Amino acid sequence: MRLPTRRVVTQSGFTTIELIIIVTIIGVLAGIAGPAMSRIVRHSRTNRAAIVITADLQNAFAAAARQREPVTIVADSASKSYQFIDRKSGSVLKVRSFYGDTSEYRLSRLVFTPASIDVFPSGVSSASLTVDLANGDYPRRITASTAGFIRLIPR
Repeated sequence: MRLPTRRVVTQSGFTTIELIIIVTIIGVLAGIAGPAMSRIVRHSRTNRAAIVITADLQNAFAAAARQREPVTIVADSASKSYQFIDRKSGSVLKVRSFYGDTSEYRLSRLVFTPASIDVFPSGVSSASLTVDLANGDYPRRITASTAGFIRLIPR
């Protein structure tokens, strides 16, 4: 004679308490990692903008030599933009803007000192240039000597 066997029904899954604990742990980790990620993004945006501006300044010196005509660099701190202008014809050779939320760099500050310089075909400029840029609390500085030596100052 066989005895009837009992079937044990088990349910798989997580209890509500287990889910609450997991969600709480994920929330704490996100709260810790969020500010660090934001800082990394700000630094990256500022560094990329500094590299772009450095390359543009080098291109302005090269354009003056290539065209054998002076090029004027004019910056506007209010609109966080600058442009290269052929001094003889007055035509705009290049415009770069870092203004607003549509810009991938989202700079909070872009200041050229002085706001305008001339670059001559011989490779010299009318004045040395300092560019200060920042995204939040992370600043960078670019310098251009009158001899055309452009340097991104290390942080």
